[in-house]
Amino acid sequence: MQKLTLMGVLGILLSIISLQAQTVRGRVISSNGDVLPNTRLHLIKVTTIKFTDDKGFFTLYVAQKDTLEISHIGYQTERMPVSSKDTFLTIKLSSISDLDEVVVSTGYQQITKERATGSYDFVSNHLINRSITTNILERIENLTPGLLFNHGVYTGDDMLIRGRSTIYANASPLIVIDNFPYDGDIKNINPNDIESITILKDAAAASIWGARAGNGVIVMTTKKGLNKKPTVELTNNFTFVPKPNMFNISRISSSEYIDLEKKLYADGYYSSQVLDPSHPALTPVVELLLAKDAGSISSSDADADIEKLKQYDVRNDVSKYLYRSGLNRQSAVNIRGSSPNLNYFLSMGWDHNISNLVSDKTDRITIRSKNEIKLSPKFQIGTGISYTQDLSTSGNNPGYSIIGSDGQKSYPYMRLSDNSGTPLPVYLANRKTYLDTVGRGNLLDWTYKPLADINEQKNNLSIKDYVINTDFHYQILPSLSAEARYQYENSLSTTKNLYRDSSYYARDLANKFTQEDVNGNFSYPVARGGILDYSYGEILSHQGRAQLNYNTTFLGEHKVTAIVGMEVRSIITKSNSVRYYGYDEGLETSNGYVDYSTLYSYYNNALIQSYIPNGQSTGKTTANFFSYYGNAAYSYKDRYTFSGSFRKDEANLFGVATNQKGTPLWSIGGSWRIDKEKFYSVQWLPELKFRTTFGYNGNTSSVASALTTASFYQNNLGLQYAVINNPPNSKLRWERDGIWNAGIDFATKGRILYGSIEYYKKSAKDLLSQAPVDPTLGFYQNNAAGNGAYFYGNVASMKGSGWDISINSLNVSSKISWTTSLIFSYAFTKVTQYLMPTSGSGANYLYSNTINPIVGRPLFSIYSYHWKGLDPENGDPVGYLDGAPSKDYSSIISSTPLDSMVYNGSSSPKYFGALRNTITIGKWSVSFNISYKLGYYFRKTSSLSYSTLFDTWNGSGEYSNRWRQPGDERMTHVPSLPQYPFQDLSSRDFFYQYSSLNVLKGDNIRLEDISFGYESHRDSRLRLPFENIRVYIYLSNIGTLWKANKDGIDPYYYNNIPSAGMNSSLGVNITF
Repeated sequence: MQKLTLMGVLGILLSIISLQAQTVRGRVISSNGDVLPNTRLHLIKVTTIKFTDDKGFFTLYVAQKDTLEISHIGYQTERMPVSSKDTFLTIKLSSISDLDEVVVSTGYQQITKERATGSYDFVSNHLINRSITTNILERIENLTPGLLFNHGVYTGDDMLIRGRSTIYANASPLIVIDNFPYDGDIKNINPNDIESITILKDAAAASIWGARAGNGVIVMTTKKGLNKKPTVELTNNFTFVPKPNMFNISRISSSEYIDLEKKLYADGYYSSQVLDPSHPALTPVVELLLAKDAGSISSSDADADIEKLKQYDVRNDVSKYLYRSGLNRQSAVNIRGSSPNLNYFLSMGWDHNISNLVSDKTDRITIRSKNEIKLSPKFQIGTGISYTQDLSTSGNNPGYSIIGSDGQKSYPYMRLSDNSGTPLPVYLANRKTYLDTVGRGNLLDWTYKPLADINEQKNNLSIKDYVINTDFHYQILPSLSAEARYQYENSLSTTKNLYRDSSYYARDLANKFTQEDVNGNFSYPVARGGILDYSYGEILSHQGRAQLNYNTTFLGEHKVTAIVGMEVRSIITKSNSVRYYGYDEGLETSNGYVDYSTLYSYYNNALIQSYIPNGQSTGKTTANFFSYYGNAAYSYKDRYTFSGSFRKDEANLFGVATNQKGTPLWSIGGSWRIDKEKFYSVQWLPELKFRTTFGYNGNTSSVASALTTASFYQNNLGLQYAVINNPPNSKLRWERDGIWNAGIDFATKGRILYGSIEYYKKSAKDLLSQAPVDPTLGFYQNNAAGNGAYFYGNVASMKGSGWDISINSLNVSSKISWTTSLIFSYAFTKVTQYLMPTSGSGANYLYSNTINPIVGRPLFSIYSYHWKGLDPENGDPVGYLDGAPSKDYSSIISSTPLDSMVYNGSSSPKYFGALRNTITIGKWSVSFNISYKLGYYFRKTSSLSYSTLFDTWNGSGEYSNRWRQPGDERMTHVPSLPQYPFQDLSSRDFFYQYSSLNVLKGDNIRLEDISFGYESHRDSRLRLPFENIRVYIYLSNIGTLWKANKDGIDPYYYNNIPSAGMNSSLGVNITF
């Protein structure tokens, strides 16, 4: 009976539902009429999800009023009301990536890609938020072709657009935020405030920025009010950063080093150090061996203590006490909305980063307000205010450098703490026996305890950045408008480094300068107490612009857009620093008198004389710019577009005569929408566009001036003197970078595949570079290659070429969607003119951190000595001298010219890009990015140097693979242990370290990141109290998938430093 009753009730309910629910049919097509199969249809209230069939048709059952969400990969998601009264719906979706839909910003105007002739890349807000980091630039890495971030390798450039186009000038791209160049630190920008980013890469795109566009331009547009009703967005995420891996540092083992110390001791290597009047430090093992020979400790006890030391590894203590797991937190809230006469946006953010390094942390607070007020149908005012406060604090934590990776003395078994955690002293400068008795009680404690000293030094860096801007826009005629913009920026940085009186730095300095006369009386030129270093920097910037905009369509087929304007810019940079001795932290007082003019001898080494460090300096630079510009584009039938731009920049740095202070820069371009031609009938490729441009961008540098420049100093006697930085050059002019660009934009039917392919050539002229000058003129500077006197002039040039390819594909479009994005770049530049003669010794070109241009080669190139192998008789490294095998290392180094050395290649990748895949299943998504860098080299810095091993007590782990006996040369390339007394040891080591054997390929493929996400809307079954919620997990720096070198060295950490682990982030974004 109960079953029959239940069935009856269910029957009645089903009847009611069947009476109310009506069949709604329809079809989904693109704006071009193409069928869109597998389109996702989501009835929000009842959470029903359906998909269109192969012909784009669908059937839904609608019982009441609902909201239908229609989404298809590559097309704009649409929402529309539906009800049971609807019978058949024809729904058209607009493509997200249609050439006429994507709008890019140049900083002067916004244009659609359809009418763009230049090379632009657009990064949407969705892609910006894909990764989690407090640095906005890091969020666009591996997202666009042509943009290279250098990791590990030293090229002098952290980021490049299409390679380097200058030698000594700044090669970084110009950063533009809300229409004006940003002069502050980019780290001040909160990524949560950025709506979109446009990257300008060729002359037509970037030449509107004139003399600052030679390196490309990155244009950032901040968020503004969009919705009619107020919207509140909350973002909060945490990033967990593991300790870096100290064992990525190649290090001789404690056991091997102690055995080596025993051998060196027996050979008498330490005898001269024991007798040295400066009392240099000795390791604990050597001190034990000395004590055993002196009879102050028994042989068995000394041997037992030495064996015990073999179990310690300083890398364990460094990891345990100097590092910790880091935690980065980002919190942000923004409120935005709009009305017919008001558009507003307000954001606040707080970032709290706890570094891996114990005692280091950073806090950043950002506030940004942006408003647009419509005073009348023709007149509009915009205002913007942003404020950033960044405070970084740290102590005296040496980090991994205490391991000795920077040349500092450090033995592999050094301990920083005993078993109970009590800090232990380490003796790296003087012997313990000397420090225990030196000064007879008249000196401060001279021991150094790294762990205890961390908090005895307090370093604070405070940055406050204010930006205020306003703009006025007036519509003169329907096709003509005028606008004026002004921006004021003030960036203040204050650095306070306090060395407390108990810090090792303050104690060491006070002791070194302590003086003792012949009668045993002590004096203290450096006042006892703390030391405070205070420095202050300020950037003051004013920028103004007036512009006319023209935009019209006539006869239905002709479109003209044009802008013309002028702008002024002034940047004043100030700096000063001062040092206070005898500083009392509590009273904030110091010893006002310090004798900087007397040359003092060090107490612990009378052979060294020095003045007391002064630390006082002041500086100021002023740069003024005036520019006028124009840009125009003409389109016919939306099929043919022609563009041109002109700009002239003038500055106080160039020229003596008025007509020499500026430089004209220009560009021309054209595009052809082939797919809109009547003869075009390729149905599978409905979108096809060809474009090409040519023009000149510029670059500027402060290394030279039209007039004589000099720096003024005051010596320790209080006398002023000047050093000429550069002689006068009345013909000094701007650098120019000519770029030709050709590209094809395409899309297949249904946008299954779409993208762009671009090829470019660059020719940089009038580059500021070193040129020979007669030293008898009274001006002399010796360049890095040791080629004599030089000055800076427009005497160099470079050329380059490359490819930028971006391909996107829709692999699956059903209940599961899968998209792929591939970017590929090839960029290569070389020096084509450089007047300084090539050095006679190739050794001057071995240092990768020095600019030494060579015609026909990339600016940063790697050279090495030819390597023959190891001598089978004794394991010595063998090279070549005048074409013959040789072990005359000094002659090889001094006499081998550059053209007789190995040119390995560029230290910057020539090929680079990324492959990104995104899979979506309902409300869930996962995305991962794989990057690659190919065609470059790095020098292995962890190769063994015996002189470093003996002198600084630390050396490479290669020691265990050294040559020991004849025949080993077939299994190892590591030279043998030299016999004492050593003969030309440093030259032997230098040749081995800089031989071709130790230059490795940097090619690598790595899994950059994985992003997991879940997103839900208010109208879902959960009945959420907010409009939208997105929860995400982000894993970054996951590691290498492949590397070309067989030594197993990650090129990102090639220079013998700790390797970073995988970062894990968890976050949530809620919209009300």
